Amino acid sequence: MAYGFKRTILAVFIAVTVVVTASSCSDRGGETDMGVNEELTPTVTAGSEQFNDNKLIDNSSGVESDIVYKVTYYTVDTKALKLVQSVSAVKGGASLEPVKVLGLVSDSLRDSSIVIGFDDAYYDENGYCVIEFNDSIKDISLKDHNLETLILDACGQSILDNFESKGVIVRIGKGAYVTDQYDLEMDYVYISDMDD
Repeated sequence: MAYGFKRTILAVFIAVTVVVTASSCSDRGGETDMGVNEELTPTVTAGSEQFNDNKLIDNSSGVESDIVYKVTYYTVDTKALKLVQSVSAVKGGASLEPVKVLGLVSDSLRDSSIVIGFDDAYYDENGYCVIEFNDSIKDISLKDHNLETLILDACGQSILDNFESKGVIVRIGKGAYVTDQYDLEMDYVYISDMDD
């Protein structure tokens, strides 16, 4: 009897968590629902059909902007220096886009006083997701190489868990990913499903 009661309480807790998380994803004056500048909407190019709609959890209103997706993303436990998996509900539109998932990663890191930003996120013509960090990642690289690697891992794995993608290419702006620790070629695949 106690086991069934605990399962019911757990189910109610999960449902409330999803509802509260979804309702906290409202517009905040000029920013999208995840705190990412609207100008950073990913470019739709050949290969953009990789957007994974199977994570749709609510479209009861029938309004495209009210569609809610279940998103698995990763953040960094800055004390233990390890990746932590999280799940959230995100209002998305017709399809979930990489920049919204990266916004979750960025927001969670901001809670630990770590600021990272992205210039863009899109699929190239070969089916790879390209994440273009802004220069904020260079500052992190100068301070802590392990943290930089964990941030790259969190962003890359968050993309792979939510989209069908051959892999993730990281860049800084429109150039190659070059920091104090890394000197990657322009189209170097940082992480892919083949890495597992």
